[in-house]
Amino acid sequence: MNETKMQELFQVVEEMRPQIITFLQSLIQIPSENPPGNYVEICEFLEKGLTELGFEVQVISVPDGLTQAAGLSTPRKNVVAILRGSGGGRNLIFNSHLDTVPAGDPAQWDYPPFSGAIANGRIYGRGATDSKGRLSAYIMAAVALAKTDIVRKGDVIIAATCDEETGGILGAGYINQNGHVHGDMVIVEGYSNHIVRAMAGVLQLKIVTEGIPAHAGYKWKGLNAVEKMAKVVQGLEKLQEELEGEPSSIPGMKYTTVNIGTIQGGTKVNVVPASCEIEVDFRVIPEHSLDSLYSRVEAILQSLELEDPTFKAKLTRITDFQTEPTITDESSPLISELQQAVQEVTGRTLPVVGILAQADTRWFIQNGIPGINFGPGTSENSIHGFNECMEIEDLIQTTKILTVLTKNIVG
Repeated sequence: MNETKMQELFQVVEEMRPQIITFLQSLIQIPSENPPGNYVEICEFLEKGLTELGFEVQVISVPDGLTQAAGLSTPRKNVVAILRGSGGGRNLIFNSHLDTVPAGDPAQWDYPPFSGAIANGRIYGRGATDSKGRLSAYIMAAVALAKTDIVRKGDVIIAATCDEETGGILGAGYINQNGHVHGDMVIVEGYSNHIVRAMAGVLQLKIVTEGIPAHAGYKWKGLNAVEKMAKVVQGLEKLQEELEGEPSSIPGMKYTTVNIGTIQGGTKVNVVPASCEIEVDFRVIPEHSLDSLYSRVEAILQSLELEDPTFKAKLTRITDFQTEPTITDESSPLISELQQAVQEVTGRTLPVVGILAQADTRWFIQNGIPGINFGPGTSENSIHGFNECMEIEDLIQTTKILTVLTKNIVG
């Protein structure tokens, strides 16, 4: 892009600074905590606001039968808004979620969690970064480009989706699986200090060991399920050591992790426990498959059965969040075009990494739409914690980068 056009774009974003800040404050001021998942008010705000900004807006309500089947008490809604181009270009999707984690105890916040207060060059509130700050930048990047006379051939699509914090099945999953979103590539919520091209798979397992209850004074008459589970825990610790020796080739991904997240067992201190249960979370690098890890856990249990004839355990998958690793090739044009935009705005490029977490990117990749994660904010912004915030200069600079990227893709 020539220098004059680039400076014009930067000037437009700078002039929009108060609008960008106010828009994010307005989003923060509409609570959308999940659980339970309150989407009616924020969707009404976006429907009105995006229509006024020139988008074609559709609010997509998930059928009541699906929400009820999922055991949810409130309606699920998604917003898909399109800023049309003249035709014949590439279509770019921006995806960010509407829900936030709960704010927690307001007394622990320096500023009320739904205030959108400004202090120290930051905007404070639940969702300020995750992910209302990202949504604001995505929308305003499209609006900034539309304020210029630069030709837009392709469409810019905003997909503001529900339930990312609880898996995204009725959010990004629903709109992808039901044909509500189409595009050539997608930018999904992320951080401004790196580009994420790979995300870990998630495998979650439940293991139950069986025992025989008895009075603690006659322990030999029973079989202690907690002590049997201790052997399982040791086996999983050994598996973790093995996996640390099988690192990922993708920077930032380290190795597959094994986390024993919950444990329950026994009924009373003076009773030999008849059962013990653990839940285990694996964050799986692209070099591993979920099935291969399941088999390795199965092998641990089989080995324990051979060593101890009284050992009995049941292994099951928890499928709510199960997903294979998702990856976009490092040679993807989307990465190189984002790097070009970063270079034009900041004079540098960003690390391209993988992370041991998941986002809604996977739903788009499964729909054949290549995606990466990038947006304003960093992991230092107290995401999911008290005093979540967004650095205003980060918000504005990242909006400039996204505006340049949008121009390069849809122009």
